[in-house]
Amino acid sequence: MPAWTRENLTPPWPKPHLVQLAPPETYDAAHQLQGSDDLCKHKPGGLVARDGGELGRRAGMYGMMHSESEERVPVVKSPLESTNGSGEEDVAEMDWHEKLCSGDTFATVRDIKKASTDYKLLYPKNHAFARYVLPVSESEIKEQDWPGKKKDDKHPPSPSTSASSISSGMASSSEDEKKDKGEEGETKDSKPDKPPLSDEEHSFLDKLLAEMDTVSSFKNNPGQPQGDLKLLDGDALEQLESHLSIDDQDTPDSWIPRSSELLRLTGKHPLNAETNLLRLFEAGLVTPTKLHYVRSHGAVPQLNWETHTLEVYAEPPGLIHRPREWTMDELASGDLRIVEFPVTFGCDGNRRKEVNMIKKSAAFNWSASSISTCLWRGVLVRDVLLTCGLQDQPDEERWYLNFEGADEPSEGPYATSIPLMHAMNPANDVLLVFGMNGRVLHPDHGYPLRLIIPGYVGGRQVKWLKKLWVTKEPNRSHYHIWDNRVVPTFIDSRNHPFAAAFFHHESTACWEQSLQSVIVKPTHDERIPLVDKGCLDRTYTVEGYAFSGGGDRVERVELSLDGGQTWRYCFRHFTDSPLRHGEKYWAWIFWSCEVKLQELVSAYEIIVRAQDGRKNYQPEHISWNLMGMMNNAWYRVRPRILQDEKTFLPVVQFQHPVAPGNDEGGWMIPPVDDDADAKNGNNNLKTFSLDEIAKHNNKNDAWLILDNKVYDVTSFLTEHPGGANAILTYAGKATVDVTNEYKGIHDAYANSLRDKMLIGVLSEEGIQAMKEDAIRAAKELQKVKADRQGLALQPDLFTQAKLVRKKEVSSDTKLYTFEIPRKQDGSPGRLGLPIGRHVQIAVHFKDQAVLRSYTPVRPVLASEDDGTFDLLVKTYLPSADSPFPPGGTVSNYLDCMEEGESQILNSVLRGSDTTSSTFVGEEIDIRGPTGGITYTGHGNFDIEGNEYHFDKINLVAGGSGLTPHWQLIHAILSDETDKTVISLIDSNKSFEDILMREELQKYAEEHAGRFKVWHVVSKPPQDQPDFKCSKGRLTRELMEEHFYPVDENAAAFLCGPPGLIEKAALPGLEEMGFEDGKTVFGF
Repeated sequence: MPAWTRENLTPPWPKPHLVQLAPPETYDAAHQLQGSDDLCKHKPGGLVARDGGELGRRAGMYGMMHSESEERVPVVKSPLESTNGSGEEDVAEMDWHEKLCSGDTFATVRDIKKASTDYKLLYPKNHAFARYVLPVSESEIKEQDWPGKKKDDKHPPSPSTSASSISSGMASSSEDEKKDKGEEGETKDSKPDKPPLSDEEHSFLDKLLAEMDTVSSFKNNPGQPQGDLKLLDGDALEQLESHLSIDDQDTPDSWIPRSSELLRLTGKHPLNAETNLLRLFEAGLVTPTKLHYVRSHGAVPQLNWETHTLEVYAEPPGLIHRPREWTMDELASGDLRIVEFPVTFGCDGNRRKEVNMIKKSAAFNWSASSISTCLWRGVLVRDVLLTCGLQDQPDEERWYLNFEGADEPSEGPYATSIPLMHAMNPANDVLLVFGMNGRVLHPDHGYPLRLIIPGYVGGRQVKWLKKLWVTKEPNRSHYHIWDNRVVPTFIDSRNHPFAAAFFHHESTACWEQSLQSVIVKPTHDERIPLVDKGCLDRTYTVEGYAFSGGGDRVERVELSLDGGQTWRYCFRHFTDSPLRHGEKYWAWIFWSCEVKLQELVSAYEIIVRAQDGRKNYQPEHISWNLMGMMNNAWYRVRPRILQDEKTFLPVVQFQHPVAPGNDEGGWMIPPVDDDADAKNGNNNLKTFSLDEIAKHNNKNDAWLILDNKVYDVTSFLTEHPGGANAILTYAGKATVDVTNEYKGIHDAYANSLRDKMLIGVLSEEGIQAMKEDAIRAAKELQKVKADRQGLALQPDLFTQAKLVRKKEVSSDTKLYTFEIPRKQDGSPGRLGLPIGRHVQIAVHFKDQAVLRSYTPVRPVLASEDDGTFDLLVKTYLPSADSPFPPGGTVSNYLDCMEEGESQILNSVLRGSDTTSSTFVGEEIDIRGPTGGITYTGHGNFDIEGNEYHFDKINLVAGGSGLTPHWQLIHAILSDETDKTVISLIDSNKSFEDILMREELQKYAEEHAGRFKVWHVVSKPPQDQPDFKCSKGRLTRELMEEHFYPVDENAAAFLCGPPGLIEKAALPGLEEMGFEDGKTVFGF
């Protein structure tokens, strides 16, 4: 290995971070002291926006969210069915990658969907709840060059959401137990000269002896796996999350189900999250997969078991004789011995939030919950290397084993190395893991293959493992050098003159986990009433967890109530079969200690510490370091007496050092941030309104609100270590979330860059509006979720829906039937869609979910809600002659989906272990309800939260804009007591384009006095002499002829293409006397 020099020290960032603001006059023009601070353009964190979250939606065009060109695409054959119009027959043979880059043809969703195998359908055991992802972004399809495309062609952006007990006792005297014989000179039968044990002491001794028996009974755990990896069987929903979060849908991780119980620490993306400490503890000694903490540096790579490989080699090559690539089946089903046992590991930054309370470190807050234990299944790295012909390491040399993941963080590949001999020692159990709690790995935790080094910190446990290689020198990648280090306390910045040397110094690297113990109960903010007689004499069980590194057993856990002067013994509780190789303990323990409530109330602090096999204790105080890592000081919980706000009675409240997640609270007081305004002399900053800030929301013009200050971050988007999307999610948005998340992640260096981008402050009206709206949104979301408990459609979660049937209605229109998950008792799920509202669907592309909203044509009534729903969708097929040759993104995706009965999922949710081979249909994800119009019956409407009543309803529909009108028609005419009357004008290009024509005609005949329908078509059919219609376009005269005239009980509802609504329907209705927003409404 070459000698270290100043020249070969790598910098903390591969490239300099430059900031460049716009000319001053740009901000002068936007400077407003009296501007609009309406939050309608912001909708900070909470409910679905009334418009469903689509960009650029115009009133009355719900469900018509294709690009302008898509809506006018004529139905012609796609390039899959013919040539693209160039006359070259070999175009169809081109790979879609080639088409995408070629200017002579174009790639479509159909090309890519049909060429991209959905392995989840073929091998469901290998995939669990993760969703299929199309390996392309919608923008790549829309922005490709095709023949005849004008270079200044512009297409609308992809629609997307804007945003998203165990007993214990007291240790007793210091005397040793008397032996049978007693003191010298005494006979065996003489009585010991000591007072008898109290009942409490007897109980303690019994428990101590029981603990000793437990430890002495441990036998080596052979690591034998319990059966094959499971499908989505009985405990799947306990272990795994099946829903998708709305927060992920505008990120590359849109396809990953994540539990809402995970507390996100660094914003939406990338995911860094922990669960509440009490929830983690109560889940048990083996952590459910969905509650395991998550640490990510970028997007989760979209990998498949069936195609993923692990490359094993050496540099120089001679160190391994038979380098090779391993498939997942070769690793998991080959000749290698498979083992499975519990391993605990945590982030190096566990308890960093406490460190940040002393002085802000360079990294974000973890509480004491970034620790988890799972059953990990895999093969020994040692066996893989020996199979590949690893040579013996000479005694005088040091070789290293390197690992690299398939993810692509901002600062280069995530790679690290450990001494080769550590992995070659069979007692160290270094594993290539493909199983987690009996199933394949979750995507957040490394699917399909990851590294597990028992006893090591989380930063060395490389996920999504794709490369493993042997070298004669340690890894020098960015994350190996500049992360997972404990540098001396005087290094207070990565820019410190000695920082680079210490970050490269071998002694600063984090390897084995530190000895650690934490109090879980009493929980943070737990309150116990102090009003009952004798309450202080009650026994309270203090509980928590402890672990150590390197396989060391936690030998003792102790509790102090007097500042560490005396300590009480806590009883330990182990996982099943925790012992490996006669001396290794890879999993944590839980501990408990019973004390009187009076003692807790009287204590200044409740302190816990642990002792390892070398009789070392945890340190008493926190030692600050730049990265905030490896904090294992005594854990302290403080009680205090206060008056309950509701009962006005005394309670004892317990406070942990810090509150869970990014919540404020805890007995530790955070340091005061430097005032950037005062420091930079920014006393006369420009003031911007929310309305103005909302305009700056894209990659070419991005403003952020942080701490009520406004920053122009446009020039920094490409420089941001977390990627541009992490910023663009909040660009132009008025939400306090971005401030909370910024503070949790960034250090002094980031603040210095931030201060250069400061351009002004938010108006006082805007500040107040943000505060009020955050409270409103949280309350509204909570109420809606409570009201919709047990229903498939949720405002903040996406639920999977499987395609079970596909029926052709016309040459370009199909009826899709989707099934939603059944309830746990096996009964059908309920969609729960109010009449007139919509379902937002998501299909997953490599950079984010593509979202569209549709109105199901069934179920409409509650009696029709049978666990399935129907979407009637017109497919905008690819056409070389159209303004937008690739065609509609989502409609073509749906058209290419494969159907199948979802009997496997049905049996799973009934708790059966059936593994039927019946084909499982492909899936989409759904959430809702979206839209702002709800029909509540008998002429009553809830429109944007306001109540209306109309007896006469006029409907303007165009194309697939009929579907929300169908819900209204079907609901009214199915209720004989509903006397509302309806008149529908349905506009289409041709007779064949009319959706649900027969159903509408049947209703018009059966309910002639309540419903009438008139069709407007561009080309009337020549072979349908009985078909009554008007030729041409919708006009005011037609509406006057067929609609109910203006009066206080009449209204018009619109849904259709922009040209129909904006150029014909709305102007004509206004001339007739209808008023937009009062008697005219758009779905």
